Amino acid sequence: MSSKRILVVDDDPDLLFLVAHGIKSLSPEFQVSTAPGASSALQQVRQQTFDLVITDYMMPGRSGLDLVTEARTISPDTRFVMMTAHHDTGRVRNHIQETEVDGFISKPFILPELLEVIQKVTQREPTGERAKSSGASGGARRPAGPVREKLIELRRQTGAHSVVLIGANGSPVQSIGEHNAARAARLSAFVSSNFLAVMELSTLFGDNDASFKSSYFEGTAYNIYAYNINGDYFLAVIFNADIKPGSVWFYTKQIAADLFDLLPAPAASPSSEEDLTIARDFEDLLGNGD
Repeated sequence: MSSKRILVVDDDPDLLFLVAHGIKSLSPEFQVSTAPGASSALQQVRQQTFDLVITDYMMPGRSGLDLVTEARTISPDTRFVMMTAHHDTGRVRNHIQETEVDGFISKPFILPELLEVIQKVTQREPTGERAKSSGASGGARRPAGPVREKLIELRRQTGAHSVVLIGANGSPVQSIGEHNAARAARLSAFVSSNFLAVMELSTLFGDNDASFKSSYFEGTAYNIYAYNINGDYFLAVIFNADIKPGSVWFYTKQIAADLFDLLPAPAASPSSEEDLTIARDFEDLLGNGD
């Protein structure tokens, strides 16, 4: 086995030490570094290239998925393994696409299990091959690195809770920020349905060519600003109520203009069955479902 640089990330110092020490004992070829959280890990990823990052899923501040999303824009060829509590592993697997992480391991684990995961992940085909097949699941195609970079930039500029890129079929294409896959899916259905409903409403006034660019929802704790990029993709920015909406609108429009040129070709229009699914999700989000 050739030399491998491995970064282990966990907010539990005792577990961090044990995992790092265990990996070192597996093979002299493993060069292991540690980080107590996502921010520290990102600093190290910027300074050197790692073959593999093994990160805990639940950490204060940025989650393990936040780390994976941002680190991929810095080091696209790095592989990622997510550590989760045993009882959470199935739920996390269901919420995270295979294209986002390269492997999972449930805590607590024994060293042979860890070695098996490391060997499987590091011996797979290069990341580029995975990226080529990422659109084969039948859902919205996953955006290229520059698109994710723009979403991360928008979140940083606005201080948003999260930023979601949404397909016209009402499914999330990419979510940046405090990640909750189920909530992102419901939000996406809501935003897409809202634009479709308003466009339909415009026909009542004889304006069949109306193209509504944005919508704004004001809440007590969070606000939602949604922007129509090209009719096939939408941006949703969720931000704290104490943040001035004007700055969010300004930066969102700038990033949307950049995304217009970066996004893949428009997907086919959703079928009538998909329309019904979006409508049902919209009702559920508002609490009107059964």
